[in-house]
Amino acid sequence: MSCLWGDAASPSLLTVPDSTHTTTPSTLRLGGVPEHFNLPWHLAIESAELADLDLTWEDQFGGTGEMLEKLADGSLDVVSILTEGTVKAIDAGLAVTMVQIYVSSPLQWGVFVPAQSTYRDESELSEARVAISRYNSGSHLMAYVHAERLGWKINPDRFVVVGGLDGAAEALSNGQADLFLWEQFMTRPLVRNGTFRQLAVQPTPWPSFVIAARNEVLTGRTTELGRVVDQVMLYAADYVNRPDRIELVTSRYGIDAEAAQQWFASTTFAPRQPMDSTIAGTVRETLQRLGVT
Repeated sequence: MSCLWGDAASPSLLTVPDSTHTTTPSTLRLGGVPEHFNLPWHLAIESAELADLDLTWEDQFGGTGEMLEKLADGSLDVVSILTEGTVKAIDAGLAVTMVQIYVSSPLQWGVFVPAQSTYRDESELSEARVAISRYNSGSHLMAYVHAERLGWKINPDRFVVVGGLDGAAEALSNGQADLFLWEQFMTRPLVRNGTFRQLAVQPTPWPSFVIAARNEVLTGRTTELGRVVDQVMLYAADYVNRPDRIELVTSRYGIDAEAAQQWFASTTFAPRQPMDSTIAGTVRETLQRLGVT
């Protein structure tokens, strides 16, 4: 094993297998959900420090499930992605490595029902039809965590695949599903406009986002990847202290100022450091206990 990319100015470390494999220089394809969490990626890509690299960013409206599919087929190389879905996919054989915790704080999943629903409390949701973006997405896996907290086992037959936030809004409005879990601040506009009603919050029991890369990228383009991750984490550290941070979030993502302030208060970006291997174990043990299939 060899530890790559790290110096006094940049204490980042990554352990990858030794390999003589190289890839032909090409575009490094990056992706993540089109949400406020990922603004540091855009700032880094637009920065002068990475101007010499061939980088593209593609918004992933289908969330973690969509990104896992694209990592598997090689149409994405590096992603900002939910921890739980990534661990499950790696355990199932996906040739991907988590290289960095991105957001170390839990994700605050809102528990949503249609605005006109007769459900008034989350304790009533044991038989609800659950909208999910895709299988192995956060909305899928966190439904199990939510059900465990409330004392029931979720019935997999109750899942309704909707493709993303827009699909969930349509499915709940049309009566095709009863319940949806999604990041509560990005979903707040749908509460304000009368599409959803929020019953509760379900936080993740682990750091919410990681940066993950295809193993081929790790063995062939480690220096390039290291520069990208270093720059993203620098912008992430700066993001929470920028005097214009509220304006940035409200103007780019349509979140109101109060919600943006609450989000910054509840969100912590990780320091640049080697990946903590115990996190995968925590996720794995939880999903196994819940019988996630």
